[in-house]
Amino acid sequence: MTLALLALALASYAWFLKGEALLRRWRGPMAGRARVERLRRWVARGWLLFGAVPLVALALLGQVDTLRRLPDAFVPLALAVRTALIGQGDPAATGLLAAAVAGGLAGGAGVGLLIAAWRRRRGRGDLHIGRIGGLLPRSCAELRWGAAVAITAGIVEELFFRLLLPLLVTQASGSALVGFGLATLLFGLAHGYQRLAGMVAATLVGGLFAALYLYSGALWLAMLAHVLLDLNSLVLRPAFAGAWRERH
Repeated sequence: MTLALLALALASYAWFLKGEALLRRWRGPMAGRARVERLRRWVARGWLLFGAVPLVALALLGQVDTLRRLPDAFVPLALAVRTALIGQGDPAATGLLAAAVAGGLAGGAGVGLLIAAWRRRRGRGDLHIGRIGGLLPRSCAELRWGAAVAITAGIVEELFFRLLLPLLVTQASGSALVGFGLATLLFGLAHGYQRLAGMVAATLVGGLFAALYLYSGALWLAMLAHVLLDLNSLVLRPAFAGAWRERH
């Protein structure tokens, strides 16, 4: 069962990558409606391949309860992560950790906006890691769908890359470290449309999300961090750049 579900998960990943390849060609001029349609299709594919497939797989494994608790197979690695981060102390309460994550991301977003404003006053474009400028929302309609993409990605990608895929690889290999290592690598490769710098950054961020999940034992906390990070990139910064003025 495990190997069959792992094959299903990897097939979903491959199918998703086939759609992601289209983003490499989505950099030049394009009508607003066409761009919105691409965003809609991305959201639908995300919920199907990284949302529905993991839920079905977890149900078949009898592991639906891992949506709200850390799988037993992850516990040794989670203890190692906690020990590496805080020694033998008790981990912070989840609510306090959530507030710290939200506050840290909000502070980072604020600094990013200040840097963007400073660059614009000097006639420079926005600074991005990887080639994503052509993918950012340019109108009110695109901002709304950018928010949908951010929320979708934050939820379903954590469900797939931080829970299902590591769990299946752990069960198949006997090593949670291998499970999270492979899942984090595939998470980075899924951002290939952002070119090398974007893939490296995504891999590092994926590792941070994995560490946050293992430290806290709360998948929803990793989802929250992911959603907030993507909302900054896909909504806040484009809106600050003036995308809200365009109505198409």
